Amino acid sequence: MSSRHPFGHPSGRRTPPVPLWHLLAALLGLLLAGAPASATTYLQLTPQAMLARAGLVFVGTVADVRVTNDGGRPWTHVRFNVDTALEGVPVDAQGRPTGPVELAFLGGAVPGGPALTVSGMPQFKVGEQVLVFAYEQSYASPIVGFRQGLWQVTPAGLQDEDGTLLSVSGTGTLEAGGSGAPLDSIVKAIRDALSGSVGTTGGTTGGTP
Repeated sequence: MSSRHPFGHPSGRRTPPVPLWHLLAALLGLLLAGAPASATTYLQLTPQAMLARAGLVFVGTVADVRVTNDGGRPWTHVRFNVDTALEGVPVDAQGRPTGPVELAFLGGAVPGGPALTVSGMPQFKVGEQVLVFAYEQSYASPIVGFRQGLWQVTPAGLQDEDGTLLSVSGTGTLEAGGSGAPLDSIVKAIRDALSGSVGTTGGTTGGTP
């Protein structure tokens, strides 16, 4: 059985996510008007700030991408086979994921039905391995920071959709840029942060909410 949003958070220590309901309302308004969604703005967040806002953190492999018609609005559903569960993913007594995780994103094209392109929406390919920071709440995009909390695992390191590598600082915190870091080093930094041995408060780097 797939695990779906929202997930209850056991610790209650998370900071509230950046509100994105204004974005969803704007997108739905464009849908009703029959116009394409052409621009998206969001607050730029540091990796540590994104981790602090995330209720669901995992490394997974994209298993399926499909688009459904939900009341005349297309939604893209992405199913992940979880390789490493870090936060919010149901696990068994041995700490192994109990099943895949599915996230839904506003937009896509339903064959013979409605189509919507949302600028900046994350894109997924079956078979790619990714690191995901997702909100507990449902938004147009459940990825923290709209698209920022998503990195593809590549031979060069973990890259976001702009090609920026995810690195580990000298103090053991996550940071954007630099020469990157191996996946196991990134996972260790995340686990250290979630356990409280490294801070997750982070900050923003400008931008428009």
